[in-house]
Amino acid sequence: MKGKHHISVESLHLKYEFEIRRNITIIQGDSATGKTTLIDLLREYNLRGELSPVRLESDVPCIVFDGTDENWKLLIRATKGSIIFIDEGYSFIFSEEFADVIAATNNYYVLITRRPLICLPYSVKEIYGIRTTGKYHFPEQVYHEFYQLYEEEEITGGENVLFITEDSGSGYQFFKQCCSGRLECISADGNGNIYQTLKALPSDGKIVVIADGAAFGAYIAKVMTYAESRRNILLYLPESFEWMILKSGVIKTKDIRAILNHPEEYIESSQYFSWERFFTAYLEQVTNGDRIRHYQKNKLGSFYVDGRNKDMIVDVFPEAIKEIINNVT
Repeated sequence: MKGKHHISVESLHLKYEFEIRRNITIIQGDSATGKTTLIDLLREYNLRGELSPVRLESDVPCIVFDGTDENWKLLIRATKGSIIFIDEGYSFIFSEEFADVIAATNNYYVLITRRPLICLPYSVKEIYGIRTTGKYHFPEQVYHEFYQLYEEEEITGGENVLFITEDSGSGYQFFKQCCSGRLECISADGNGNIYQTLKALPSDGKIVVIADGAAFGAYIAKVMTYAESRRNILLYLPESFEWMILKSGVIKTKDIRAILNHPEEYIESSQYFSWERFFTAYLEQVTNGDRIRHYQKNKLGSFYVDGRNKDMIVDVFPEAIKEIINNVT
């Protein structure tokens, strides 16, 4: 499945309206915020269809998982081209086996959970709460909408900056080159290690964390909470380093503008488990066979750090990071 799907679910007194644009969407929030009510409305529609008091508008089926911890694999594999909603309480969603199973399906998944799902590569941009607007008294309808829990923060510059990248491959190598030995740049060697890396660092100076936002969703809450307590840690979470290269214009293809503007229309969920994987595969494909521009995730070629090409990639960053890099090169 691919594409953006607009969904409207309503009863006489309630209405939910939202869009799903990736294979994994997370809904979080405290009790009594409307999460379970959404599931109940969809379940009622699943059971009775047009005979139910619930009205559903969606271009694809919206299915509530009503199986057990024993038969979930069978039910999920039997579902095709649908958005599957799974309410909190099912332990299998935290397993590596669940990740393996859904990676091979052409469904989208909306998972309601207050706990991070570290086995799944979900985006920081697809973690939502449910916000209620309107009035509660009869007969007016209570309107529910999704809102992003983690929005991009404003990044400001400063002195004594330390860069932390999630990977030890091309992204780290690019930043190491940009720092020119005048600023420190270290690798956390995996997005799951960023929190512990931050805790081990001294409290003075400014730290800029750069990680692939397309697969950082399971770690964002813990890292952001710690960053807010330290007040000297800033996060920059683009889709991926490969996305930055493609956005910079260093590599030109006839369809890149359309892909960057509407990636959901090009990324097939059964083929790419995360958008980061798509952008990596796309960049590798379009540079394959080109001795100079050939891109490798583990080893960055000199083409990407030479002169104008490096400047074009740096230009994708927020102004504060560009200023820091330009001041040391």
